Amino acid sequence: MGKTTLYDKIKILEVEIIAIGGGGYKVKYDLERNLISWSDGYMWNNNFMKFITTAKLEFIKKELPKTNMLEWLKGYSDGEIEKYGHETINPSTCKPNVKFEDGTSLSVTATKNFPKEWNKLKGFIEETTECSFRLR
Repeated sequence: MGKTTLYDKIKILEVEIIAIGGGGYKVKYDLERNLISWSDGYMWNNNFMKFITTAKLEFIKKELPKTNMLEWLKGYSDGEIEKYGHETINPSTCKPNVKFEDGTSLSVTATKNFPKEWNKLKGFIEETTECSFRLR
């Protein structure tokens, strides 16, 4: 068995993006119950919940660390926004939240300042949900 990382201890991962007008998307990975839920702030009838298959769970566990999400989340939490983020013209907000097995959590709210490696997490979300995770 391989080395256990902090990524292996994630129980819940939620990521929300919100436009200035209030529309947006929220995805939640419940890795304890093997569920993905999706909330569409633009079209309420586009919300869903689906089971994470064994193959998709293996993909999630393999690909999530490649996003470097925990590293930049910690950086944002520690106030190192210039190092891990970049200002955006669009006053949109991203709100990632991670809950770990031990009950601790790590979350940030970044408005007009998205992580430099945002596209890695965005691509991961789009790959695992098969939905566009881009504000309109």
